[in-house]
Amino acid sequence: MIGEIVFSLRGNTLLAILLVIAAMGGAFAFYRTTLPPLPPRRRWFFSAMRAASLSFVILLFFEPSVRIVHRDEQPPRVAVLIDDSQSMTINDNAVARDSVTRAWLKANGLGRLNSPAAVEYFEFSSKLSAGFPGAPDELKFSGQTTDIANALNQLRDRLTKENIQAAVVVTDGNYTVGKNPLYDAEGIGIPLYTIGVGDTVEQKDVLVEKVVTNNLAYADTRVPVDATIKSSGFSGVNAEVTVSDGTTIVERKVIALQDGTREYPVELFVTPKDEGMKKYTVSVSHLAGELTDKNNTRSFFIKVLKSKMQIVLVAGAPSADVPAVRQGLLDDGHFAVRAFVQKSADEFYENQLSSAALDSADCFVFIGYPTQLSGSTTMRRLREAIEKDKRPLFFINSRTIDYGKLATFDAELPIGWAGISTAEANVFPIVADRYKFHPLLTLEGAMTAEGWQSLPPLFKTQTVFRLKPGAEMLAEAEQQNVALGEPLLAMRNLNGQRSLAITGYGVWQWKLSAQGNAATERFFPAFMSSAVRWLTAKNDEKSVKIAPTQQVFTTAEPAEFTAQVYDEQLHTIDNAEVNVEVRKGDEATQIELHATGNGLYEGSAEGLGEGEYTFSGKAAANGKTYGEDKGTFTVGQVNVEFIETKMNKPLLEQMAFRGGGVYYNIANSGGLADDINKKVKFATKEDVSISEIELWNWQYFLGAIVLLFAVEWLGRKISGMI
Repeated sequence: MIGEIVFSLRGNTLLAILLVIAAMGGAFAFYRTTLPPLPPRRRWFFSAMRAASLSFVILLFFEPSVRIVHRDEQPPRVAVLIDDSQSMTINDNAVARDSVTRAWLKANGLGRLNSPAAVEYFEFSSKLSAGFPGAPDELKFSGQTTDIANALNQLRDRLTKENIQAAVVVTDGNYTVGKNPLYDAEGIGIPLYTIGVGDTVEQKDVLVEKVVTNNLAYADTRVPVDATIKSSGFSGVNAEVTVSDGTTIVERKVIALQDGTREYPVELFVTPKDEGMKKYTVSVSHLAGELTDKNNTRSFFIKVLKSKMQIVLVAGAPSADVPAVRQGLLDDGHFAVRAFVQKSADEFYENQLSSAALDSADCFVFIGYPTQLSGSTTMRRLREAIEKDKRPLFFINSRTIDYGKLATFDAELPIGWAGISTAEANVFPIVADRYKFHPLLTLEGAMTAEGWQSLPPLFKTQTVFRLKPGAEMLAEAEQQNVALGEPLLAMRNLNGQRSLAITGYGVWQWKLSAQGNAATERFFPAFMSSAVRWLTAKNDEKSVKIAPTQQVFTTAEPAEFTAQVYDEQLHTIDNAEVNVEVRKGDEATQIELHATGNGLYEGSAEGLGEGEYTFSGKAAANGKTYGEDKGTFTVGQVNVEFIETKMNKPLLEQMAFRGGGVYYNIANSGGLADDINKKVKFATKEDVSISEIELWNWQYFLGAIVLLFAVEWLGRKISGMI
């Protein structure tokens, strides 16, 4: 309600009053006699209009304002936070926690509070609700996670607006996400009381408590899966532990359960066969009389990579670039490099270039090859191996290159050449603005365009290089601050054949200079890895990549997706329409992903039920489809709410102690209201808010002046005075 209204002026208030009186007097004197003569009532009306309008104009110069003070009284409240998570459905000695909680609410378990205090109910699981939904029977107890700290933090935010003077938390004390709530209990600023629901005795149950394995694995490699099985209340009983790939059991082991509460480490193994994301499930057999079977399984995902990507490195002669490039590739860990350094026409140091090595190659790297010594037989075999399945080629130049023999691989290279010369010069890489954010240059944040330009120079002969049709110049050669217009780093993706070329040599200097430099220390191995990954990427997989942010969501979480969209030349597309369809059986949900910049898109779907889902999506712009992607994910199969089945009484006692309240078991909480009445001196809170209107700058005040003058003019017009 409005408590008071204050009118104020700037400047001399007495002068303002005198000027207003003078204006009013002048207005009435002006209409004392009129032509034609008017009735007294009309003259008084015109005088009032003129007096009001002149007074308002005068007041404008004194900047009038009105301050309105609102005063509202808020009665004191006690907030009751009800844990609405799935763990509140656990039975303790055949008594369900949710039933006990509902009965406590129906019986007004808080008791009578001193007047004028009132009770406000909230429910929480992963977050605090806006308010209690209604009757106790409307509580669902379906939350997938419990975050007590977040609930207390959200309640503290409400204290500045609401007159909450004490809080009661009704829960089993088992938080499954978020931080330990003790700090938030201590800092909430009002007395905090806790009511424990459940039994402190471990329930009779067997469950998969934890699964630890590698997130990445290679195909056809045996991967250990370390599972921890927890049991309570079983003795002399065997339980079978399995790990399965879909419906196929991969391995099983039997453990003998012993009396008491115990944990059993179980080592299992899986051997993924195919590349891609693979889902596995660890399960423990359901035993008669156990609390629940919702915690008897736990799923995990492994991203399976090709066993090792085979790279064949061919060098025309020993040089410092060979070990630098080789080590840069080996640092990735996912590459196997076989190096062949030319010794004579068709002979190499260390190994001979066998047919098996050529057939197994996923990518070829040439360093200063071919030279004058290179044999035609070896070059022919290499060309045939590259042409087979359009295998990618990474070319790094050298001073001893034989351009006549290099023409053997002309069809696979992104560059051409003319004016062959062996004279050397130093050149620097210059990145054009259009390529500053190209993935092969940014290297996932490891490098910037400025970082490229700060690299030491490479050697380059005076041979003139040019881009072939369809190729792109990622970095231009610069000599003595003069751009040569020639490519230093060029790429091409044409008809399924990918190639990359560095027209300079001495890349070992890039590796050496990057060491110890915080801006570029990750540059060289990241560049080598990214270059080969781009070269070996399947064309239909790189333009559009859509993926969930995680492989397993709870039903309390939105299923979030990200997408990356590129054109054929790996330029980012920011104006695409990216749509994803999420499907479970006959149910389908459509999601539109929104652009966030640099070819990235985000979007989410809420309210997905528990189960296995597939998704498919595509990206299009200006009537052109850039690509599609698909995959799978899971919702609601991580039953963390059933991992810990006993009430966490020590935590609830500490929360109450640090919060200045008292802990109660829900069955013995009759004295709660009396404790709160003794502790809290309930008082009504006056909420004061002040609003101020600057009348001199208020559109309605200015409009009133115009209206007064207009009414007066219209009246004079009608009366024949104008």
